Amino acid sequence: MPIDYMSITICCLLVLFALTTPLCNGLSRRPARQKDSDGQAANPSFSIVITAHDKAKELERNLPLFLSQEYENDVEVIVVNESSTDETDDVLKRLKTGHPNLYTTFIPDSSHYISRKKLAMTIGVKASHNDWIVFTDADCRPASPQWLSAIATHCGEGADAVLGYTNYDHYAKPYYRFERLLTACHCLRAASKGATYRYNGNCIALRRKTFMENNGFQNNLKYLRGEYDFLANDYARPSRTSIAIEPEAHTIQDAPTRKQWANTNVFFMETRRHLKRKRVFRMVFNIDNLLLHANIIFQIAALAYALLAGNAIITAAAALSFAITAACRLLIARKAIRFYGDKMAVWPIPLMELRVAWQNLAFMLRHRLSDKYDYIRNN
Repeated sequence: MPIDYMSITICCLLVLFALTTPLCNGLSRRPARQKDSDGQAANPSFSIVITAHDKAKELERNLPLFLSQEYENDVEVIVVNESSTDETDDVLKRLKTGHPNLYTTFIPDSSHYISRKKLAMTIGVKASHNDWIVFTDADCRPASPQWLSAIATHCGEGADAVLGYTNYDHYAKPYYRFERLLTACHCLRAASKGATYRYNGNCIALRRKTFMENNGFQNNLKYLRGEYDFLANDYARPSRTSIAIEPEAHTIQDAPTRKQWANTNVFFMETRRHLKRKRVFRMVFNIDNLLLHANIIFQIAALAYALLAGNAIITAAAALSFAITAACRLLIARKAIRFYGDKMAVWPIPLMELRVAWQNLAFMLRHRLSDKYDYIRNN
């Protein structure tokens, strides 16, 4: 079969797209590993603030791991009870025995028109006595006894905020874990470059003074969710933010139900409307997905044309480009997983990447069709 210029051009474009488009990939956007910016050892005192609403089982399972951290300086753990109706009080009373650094408080039942979660976090900060606050949740646990020590290495004079890496435990569905990793790559990369947009983890450390002097959640108390996103967006400032991504600093969250996972994503569709720096971040995310789909569509179209025209050269080039695309994306995914010290199967990730844009579109439609008052505390 004679080789014409059109066939050569299509083959070259197929291979070029297959080699270059995987590089525009959230999993390749990893932050640089950081230590304290002034090079001095940091050993601050910490107050760990945990809020809980009907989380008795989670507290009984996870709270002892926070209370038993191997850390040389002062540590207090403050649990704020959000009007729980289960056995949360009994669990906390039981755990106080033998743990003098465990303190408890609560939010009043009469609080209206503000997010109870953000109010609970604020009460926890006001009840604290130490220099640094670590916010986390009852359904989370530290990955190691050195968790707090690993975070502390980033809390030098050059930092006011430290963002840690959180993923779901191994019981979570693979797509949930992949999505968490992908979003963390985008978020922590932006934060390391001094343009923090959001934070999808459950472990953020702030100087107590920074939180109090800037009135905490004052500007977004009415929004039901988005507490970690708002904290990072407001307080993770350029040159004053550090990223704790070593495995010892990881926080592990209990696997969510499908309803919990979907609600988290739908509520973020509301939260992101009120975040600063959203245009640049979303543009990068959208370009990544656009190039991913453009590459696949081009490959499918070229293959269909080649089969209909009986062009063996373009058929071979299309098949080769599929293989190159898959290989490149698998390699990038493997590097990202190793970079974060995470554990998940690599082979399904190219297919999961295709799902991201369509899954987000579904969440956007669900948000658009819902009542705006579903996202605001109004009673």
